[in-house]
Amino acid sequence: MEKETIIARLKGSISFTEATQSWISRYRPDSWIAKEEGQMFFQEFSQSWNHIFVESCESDIRDYFKQLGVPEQYLPKVKISETYTGSWYIEAVLTMSGTVGTIYVILKGISELPKIADGLSDLKNRIKKKFAKKANETVSARIAQGEQKQLPPPPSNAVNTDFVIDARPLTALAAEPLHSHKIHLSVAVSRHTFTLENLNSEPLQNVQIGIFKSDTQRNQWSYADSYGGTIPFLSGCQTIVRDVSEFKHTSQGDLDLSGTKPIHVDCWVQDQHGIYLFMFYLDK
Repeated sequence: MEKETIIARLKGSISFTEATQSWISRYRPDSWIAKEEGQMFFQEFSQSWNHIFVESCESDIRDYFKQLGVPEQYLPKVKISETYTGSWYIEAVLTMSGTVGTIYVILKGISELPKIADGLSDLKNRIKKKFAKKANETVSARIAQGEQKQLPPPPSNAVNTDFVIDARPLTALAAEPLHSHKIHLSVAVSRHTFTLENLNSEPLQNVQIGIFKSDTQRNQWSYADSYGGTIPFLSGCQTIVRDVSEFKHTSQGDLDLSGTKPIHVDCWVQDQHGIYLFMFYLDK
């Protein structure tokens, strides 16, 4: 999967103006558009608002970075990350293809990061106007659709809009090397067996397993309280299956998960890179 670095966060919103709400109440009071103060309407055409949002800001942002001298393959893209009603809110990220180190080197070679961030933030007002224009045109056309009788046109200023650029992620880029770990494990538990699969091609060594059982869900774990076991070596793409009785507690003996009573079973898996916790609920 291609690595991407977030350099800014974007937010937008669309809601009916008071004039539009009055127009709907007067001319289309029985329409579904009037329900929930327009939330159903905005949700129904969500793809349109998302498209308008991206269309309004991406071209200006890409032009800005192109003028700075950023190569074509690294020009940023706008990606919608979350949307929600009330009336319609959009959250997006501005990403560049490449690792943090790569993007830092590219941008640092062009200008100081705070200066680039200031220039990006300065695009806000221009994009905000473009977003407002497109949103108003589209909303006015949408709310006038489907009505057979001739009605006065909706207000030209149909919606309130907002647009925000948060360029702080760009200024936070660092040249220092970043250390990272990956999880390539699959864990499965039954009343009688424990299964650990190494999904990566690289071997795992000295893997410590700790299994906890309790009637209620835990929120604290200490390896010393678990039924423990060790897997000295697990080759890449290898799966190992252990009987649960092979896991021992220092004072309570062998692990026993048999029976029909529902229990919470948590599995602590630790190697030289970190500790990973897998949580299960055995209801049968």
